[in-house]
Amino acid sequence: MSGPVRKTVAAVSSVAAAVVVLWVVGTASWGWLPDDDGARWTVGTAVGAVVAAAVLFTLAAWASAPAVPAPAPGGRRVSQAADGRDDAVIEQAAGHRVPPAAVPGAAAPLDEVDQRAKGKGRARIRQTGGDDQP
Repeated sequence: MSGPVRKTVAAVSSVAAAVVVLWVVGTASWGWLPDDDGARWTVGTAVGAVVAAAVLFTLAAWASAPAVPAPAPGGRRVSQAADGRDDAVIEQAAGHRVPPAAVPGAAAPLDEVDQRAKGKGRARIRQTGGDDQP
């Protein structure tokens, strides 16, 4: 799913959550809700805004994640991302340690390798990509 579609889904979900809360507060007859319609709308709007913000916050990470493109025809694609803080150790490897010709039944070589890592503090990062060549 592309980035703009994800962001649209997150926004629509947030608005839908606020509308559902407003509807429930408007139609429910719970004892703790105010009897006055104006006060009831105020409570519904406040609770709906909090629920909408929570839904949007929850879906924000999913919506902002980069979309992984489809692999090239006939090839393989590997995409890896990592974020390390403090004393984190990140090791990312893609491909074979031994050339595919040396291993019977091994998969075809990788056509594209995409590795991203961010480190802060004393994080250590080691990335290995592609197939080792003899």
